[in-house]
Amino acid sequence: MLSPITDSWAGGSGKLKTIIVTLSGTHGTGKSTHAGRTYYLLNHSGHKFSYLRHQDLIDPFGFILRRGARVLGFAQTNQLERMKPVRVLWSLYFLFVYCPLLVGGIKIRRALGYSVVADRYLYDLIVAFWGNQTHVPLEHLLVWIIPRPDVSFILDADEERILENRPEHTAEFIRNEKRLYDGVARYFGLEKIRTTTSAATTWKRMVAEIEASLQQASSKNN
Repeated sequence: MLSPITDSWAGGSGKLKTIIVTLSGTHGTGKSTHAGRTYYLLNHSGHKFSYLRHQDLIDPFGFILRRGARVLGFAQTNQLERMKPVRVLWSLYFLFVYCPLLVGGIKIRRALGYSVVADRYLYDLIVAFWGNQTHVPLEHLLVWIIPRPDVSFILDADEERILENRPEHTAEFIRNEKRLYDGVARYFGLEKIRTTTSAATTWKRMVAEIEASLQQASSKNN
């Protein structure tokens, strides 16, 4: 199921002096909260990390589509997104706006000696399109262009808790999203973390693994 878009991230990453950390996962699992807190704790410990909100790179075109769907009378935005002209526009947006901003932003941060904590990443984009049963032309190129993270967490929580945090979603939607994230985690070998434990325990675990990755990256470059 995952092969059309994911083959190029199956291998390892190169030697790095800085690292990329991503937090992905189902709606309502606290991605932004945990990403922000992890970023704060890492910098408070003396590390140099920059914060990247992946969704900010998607929202501009998503806003246009939401407004367009409303004007054209579509009940849901994904009905418009399934149309071929819109899927082509998504591809153009990825290639000429999304990728340059994301890749360039990461390169600049790393050139300045900063590692990156990303609130969401390409994994969430994959799940979003597949959840809408939508594919865009050339989407497989994204995994070749976008830097592969060094540490990636997939956040998960009990269905009841997610529905409590996100009452706008149905149980069927959450179950399907959890299934898609499970598939992404298995394919890429990403670590799943359940956020039903205390927030402090979750942060401590993530920070410890990120610091271990930093030490490993540093030793490889010495």
